[in-house]
Amino acid sequence: MELEQWKQKYYDQLDNLEKKEQEWEKLESTLKRTIGRLSLAAEGQNATLDRHILDLRTAIKNNINRQRLESIVDDISRILSKLEDKENDPNRNTTNILEQLTKKLNLPRSALKSRDKLLKRLAKSDDSNSDKLLNQLLELLSSVIINETQSTNKPGLIDRLFNSNKNDVEKNEIKPTDPAFLSDDISLAAYKTCLIELLNKLDNSNSPNGKFSALKLGARDAQQKSELDVLSDQLSSILLQQTQHNDSVTKLSKTVDNSDIDLTLQPSIQELLIRLLEQLIIPADLQDEAEKIKHRLEQDTNPTNWKLLLKDVVILINSIRSRMQKEKHEFEEFLQQVTDRLKVMDHFLQNENSSLQQAATQGKEFDKQLDLNVEEIRHDINQATELSSLKQNISSKLDTISGHIQLYRESENQRFKKSQQEVDTMHLRMQELESETTKLKKIVIEKNKQAMFDVLTEIPNRLSYEKKVEEEIARWKRFSNPLSLVIWDIDLFKKVNDSYGHKAGDKVLKTVAQLLIKNIRTTDFLARYGGEEFVMLLPGTKQEETLRLVNKLRQQIETCGFHYHGDAVSITISCGVSSFNDKDTLSTVFERADKALYKAKENGRNQCVVAACLSE
Repeated sequence: MELEQWKQKYYDQLDNLEKKEQEWEKLESTLKRTIGRLSLAAEGQNATLDRHILDLRTAIKNNINRQRLESIVDDISRILSKLEDKENDPNRNTTNILEQLTKKLNLPRSALKSRDKLLKRLAKSDDSNSDKLLNQLLELLSSVIINETQSTNKPGLIDRLFNSNKNDVEKNEIKPTDPAFLSDDISLAAYKTCLIELLNKLDNSNSPNGKFSALKLGARDAQQKSELDVLSDQLSSILLQQTQHNDSVTKLSKTVDNSDIDLTLQPSIQELLIRLLEQLIIPADLQDEAEKIKHRLEQDTNPTNWKLLLKDVVILINSIRSRMQKEKHEFEEFLQQVTDRLKVMDHFLQNENSSLQQAATQGKEFDKQLDLNVEEIRHDINQATELSSLKQNISSKLDTISGHIQLYRESENQRFKKSQQEVDTMHLRMQELESETTKLKKIVIEKNKQAMFDVLTEIPNRLSYEKKVEEEIARWKRFSNPLSLVIWDIDLFKKVNDSYGHKAGDKVLKTVAQLLIKNIRTTDFLARYGGEEFVMLLPGTKQEETLRLVNKLRQQIETCGFHYHGDAVSITISCGVSSFNDKDTLSTVFERADKALYKAKENGRNQCVVAACLSE
């Protein structure tokens, strides 16, 4: 009987191990989904970074290799470091354009030295000096044009600079033989000619609509050098805007798909990481480290530090995973010990059975010998003719019987002592196993509680909800009693975090969770679904009654009078309500409730909306 009990306990522990493995797999799946969503949120910064982020998502979809994961994170960190350095570098968009333009100029040999000096200045400068550098380039071109006026048979300067044909030159360009080149204003004419032909080269199908054409008209009509300087400044600004526009178009096309989205309400990467930490089941000895990381996430909003913050979160998750693996191995070792003890017990019982069989055999042999001796005594009595010989024979037979009895008793005593010793040893081992089982049972109960409850709000978590909703749906299908589902979402929760910090946000989550769970019925169920979302199950409640109950809860939260560091903070909450109908599944009911919640948000928040019945 006792052996059967221990076997049952062993099977129960195996069942518990399988449940723990399922919980670990669900947690690992949640971590993978979270990292995947974080990687999606970080896309669009850089093409190389996007490729490594794709590698990260691919790595977590397959069996996680710690070394591979760390390698990818290190690569992402290096890319982010380069992006940070690039952001800190001076802006050189316009200067780079001028440098490339100057390199392509086909100047006479006499002007090459001046061009090289200008290229050195361009290489050392940034866009803060772009206007000055553009004027220097124009002065270089003007000096070359002046020198070219000595030979009227040579091709035009701009034609030779850009290897263009004569047909491409504007009809109203100033010729070297014009009076302007022979007057005191020769530099103004050269400046004007250079600027007009430069605009001719820049004005193409990809240029800003009409801007270069307007500058050309202004250059033709200019009468003073100051007017041409203004036009040169405008040209510099256009080139800079065009470069910045081209750089930003790709980012905008990737990051913004809907111009109606309020980006201020979208969670930041820091906030997503904080939510991830809140959902993790963190061992007691890692709580301090997790709080330090949360504090850094709250305080450090500089995007350049994301790589360090993300790496710290990954290290913490790996530590938690390692701790879980350690607990799993300890549990497996305990089960192995139980198996070994059961083997010892089985061996003991087999020995006992063998001893009993041996005792039975010896007992039969003893009975046989005793019967044989008694029979011989009878025979001697019947055949005896003399009393003295009879006494002698009987005495001899009795001594033989006594010897058999003595041997049998000694054998039984040895067997009893050996059996008693084995029983005592087995009893000690059973007590040790009982003690270890009791400890393990307490640990399993505590771990199950941690796995099923949200650490921050101390209410059931999403895993607990998934288990509970399966039970309630099975009960609904069996008894056809009403069942309603409610999805809650705290209004403008991100603004609370942004205005007062994440500690204030944590306090809001705790307050709302306790207000909800303390004011529902004992048959109702509440769980934190994730972030600032909660989900509620109300069995035996029709849709209309559910709406009345949730509106009462909503009003209690609205009037709770929440304060943080002496400041009054307004808290409101919205919810979507949906009831189970014939042929409904959990996904259809949840989707209806989610749409109802979205409608409540769209209508101005702080309200409860009942979903229309979508079932056929």
